[in-house]
Amino acid sequence: MGFAIKSVGSEGVESEYSVTGEIIGFGKAQRRQGHQYGTTRNLSRPSGITTGIAQGIMTTTDGDSVVWKLSYAGKSSGAGGKLTGTVTFTTVSEKLSWLNRTICVMEGKGEADPTKVGTNVFYEWS
Repeated sequence: MGFAIKSVGSEGVESEYSVTGEIIGFGKAQRRQGHQYGTTRNLSRPSGITTGIAQGIMTTTDGDSVVWKLSYAGKSSGAGGKLTGTVTFTTVSEKLSWLNRTICVMEGKGEADPTKVGTNVFYEWS
């Protein structure tokens, strides 16, 4: 995982980091598994409020790929943090073409220790 401080100022600390993780599908994506890789640009404000954008790619074990984009806001505490955001997708996969018309609401939870695993759950918004 890469990490860089981009700026420090009165608004807070802007950072950029890479993300990677395992995908386990449910609902319409049930039995889909794979990995995701991406980059997040984050602004952590002195108030504990965090905002950011992220983008990346998911690859499934059966060879499909999907580009994702996320815009989020969250709140951090000494025990970690929680965030929520919206996610959109783009794919040329026929099997996953329904994602091109899908918006998801994402809930995430991170640990105070950045080396520990966090979780993100995506809910289709209809």
